[in-house]
Amino acid sequence: MLSDPELPKDQRTFERNFRTEAFARTPKGDFGNAGIGLLRGPGINNFDLSVTKRFPIAEQRYFWFRAEFFNAFNHTQFSGLSTAARFDPAGNQINLNFGAYTSARDPRRIQLSLRFMF
Repeated sequence: MLSDPELPKDQRTFERNFRTEAFARTPKGDFGNAGIGLLRGPGINNFDLSVTKRFPIAEQRYFWFRAEFFNAFNHTQFSGLSTAARFDPAGNQINLNFGAYTSARDPRRIQLSLRFMF
């Protein structure tokens, strides 16, 4: 590792989430100097909502409606980064996706239920 790989938040993009130039090929037989937990993945911004309503029919009978929204605001949440640095024999980075997002969490999901209680 040549320098600190942290990139300021205002400079991050979909393809570049950390300084990729901070990494270089290590000499043969060497493990390098990058520590564990050096890179942090994207955070989670998730809101789940639930709405219920009871509709009475008679004294002891009613319909119960329930709606559940998972990731209610449908905010894109990336879940992985490409952290596999690959170098050619000359020491040049050849992984074009190095530092880019690779996957996303589930989009909005809606679940509805209607129950008749008697």
